[in-house]
This record gives sequence, C-alpha cells and structure tokens, in this order.
Amino acid sequence: MRILWLKLERKLSRQGAIGGTIVLSALAAVLAALAHLALYFDGANMSRAAFFRVLVETLAVASPLILYSRYVIAQLKKSRRQLAEMSCHLAIAVDEAEQGSRAKSAFLANMSHELRTPLNAILGFSEVMKEQSLGAMENPRYLAYVAHIHDSGQHLLGIINDVLDLAKIESGKMTLDNATEFALSPMIASSLAMVKGLSEKCSVTIHNRVADPELCFNGVERMVRQVVINLVSNAVKFTPPGGTVTLTGTPRPDGGYDLRVTDTGIGMNEAEMAHALTPFGQNGNRFTGRHDGTGLGLPLAKAMLELHGGTLTLTSAPDMGTTVTMVLPASRVSFQGKAAA
Repeated sequence: MRILWLKLERKLSRQGAIGGTIVLSALAAVLAALAHLALYFDGANMSRAAFFRVLVETLAVASPLILYSRYVIAQLKKSRRQLAEMSCHLAIAVDEAEQGSRAKSAFLANMSHELRTPLNAILGFSEVMKEQSLGAMENPRYLAYVAHIHDSGQHLLGIINDVLDLAKIESGKMTLDNATEFALSPMIASSLAMVKGLSEKCSVTIHNRVADPELCFNGVERMVRQVVINLVSNAVKFTPPGGTVTLTGTPRPDGGYDLRVTDTGIGMNEAEMAHALTPFGQNGNRFTGRHDGTGLGLPLAKAMLELHGGTLTLTSAPDMGTTVTMVLPASRVSFQGKAAA
C-alpha cells in the first residue's frame, strides 16, 4: 500500500500543483458520486441533475482543500531539501572547525616549544648573573636589572607552560600515564604556601578548612596542584584587601569528594562566569589591571580536572563572592584509614 502511494505521489508531483489538484478533485468527485449512488439508489434511475449536482458539490468542496494540501506538501518537500542541505553544510562546518582546532592546538604546542628553548637559556644565564657565580658585579643596578629579567622570564615561562598544557589537553596528547596515589592534605598545604606571597601582597587572608588527613587521590599530582594554585590565586586576585579566601572539603554520597574555593570578592553574573571559563577570557573589572594574567587559569584548571574524570563548577553573584567547586570522582578518591581497615 505504501509503495502504491509513493508511486501515485511521484506521478502527481510530475503534474505540478494545479495538475495534481485536477486529478485528485476528479477522483474525489467520481468516488463521491459512486458513494451517493450506492447509498441512495432505490431501484429507480438516478436523475442526471442529481448526479451532476453531486459532482459539482464535491468539486467545489474538494478542489480548494486538495489545492492547499498540494501546496503544503510542496512546501514541506522544499523545507526537507533545505534542511538536508543545511545539515550537509553544518557537518562540513563542524569538520572544518575541528580541523582548525587541531591545527591551532598543534601550532600552539610547536610555538610553545620554540619559545621555551631560548627562554630556558635566558633564565639560566640571568640566574648565573644574579647569583654572581662567575664574579661580582661592580654596579648594583645591573643586579636589579638581572633580577627583573629573571622574574620576567619566569612569568613568561609560566604563561608558555599554561598554553602548552591547554594545547596538549585540547589535542588529546595529555595523558595520565604517570598518575600515582598521593595524600591531598599535604599537597593542598604546599599549594597554599606557594600562594602566600600573593595573598600577603593583596592583604587577603587564606583559610584552609580541609580536615581529612587520610584523604588520598589517584592522579597526576603536578596537575592537581596546579588546579588548586590556579583557583586560589585567581580568588585572591579578585578579592578586595581585607577579604578572605577559604578552602573547604566535604565527602560526597557517591564516594567522591568536593573541594571548594570560596572568596569574598567582587563576584560575577552568568555571562561573566561563562566568559571566564573560555580560554583567554578575562572579564573587565576594577581588578583587571591590578594583576598580570592571560585568562587561562580557570579554563586550564577545568580541563585538567576533567582529564581526571572530575568536574568544575562556578557559583557566583555580583558583589557576593564566588565559589568554585572541584568534584573529585569516586573512582580516584580513597581514604588511607578505610583502605587499611
């Protein structure tokens, strides 16, 4: 039945909207007359006027409906063709975007390697000069200049490393082959010690409320440490003097663990939170020019956490502070006490 209908539809399509309407209207009129004849034939001959009236009434009612139906069917076919073409174009665009993303990641990785090689030489030689390993410098101003060169090189190397790590993650080349199980509390304490200088400079107090000394995590410690440092330093940078940044941790019902970095900073709205999670995305505010940055802190932390199977979420409101939650998956969380038992 479906095959017959498709064949009829193809034949009607060749006739066009008007031709198809005429054929279908004639067919409807004949069927209506036959139905009338079968229902009301009482043995006497049906008058020609009555038969003609049935044909005219059927044509008058059916023709506009059939014409409109043919028009709707034609529009649907046209829309289907347009959707097919758009889907094809969209698939091509997605493929081109993926190729562009891979090319960008490869370019960033190669560029970072090319920059890091001479930068290591700059750092090495400037450190030798700063330490005066080959002899004393008579002019103290040279020592100050060398110290600035070394500090600037360290800052530039940090940016290059961030770009390189993000490019590796996006290109799928970053792996967890060297993952090990380590205790989270000592790692968090040492990470906060690295941010202590920045917090003192900004007059922001950091509180460590993670009270699970037996908590362990199976992953790449360098990455997890960088995630904590990025999130805490980012919170410190956008918290006014006298504010606080608090790190807390709570077990999850599914066996995972939540690490939260909460600040009393300027906060963000929905659009600003989405922008902050994009690579190189920096929201303009009164603290933007106070600190150096590339906008890679949050995106890199999110990418590294997701590489471990975790998630990173933001909760914030303007002038109400920000809470960044790191959800550590249950498959990588363990407790030394429970394991021993």
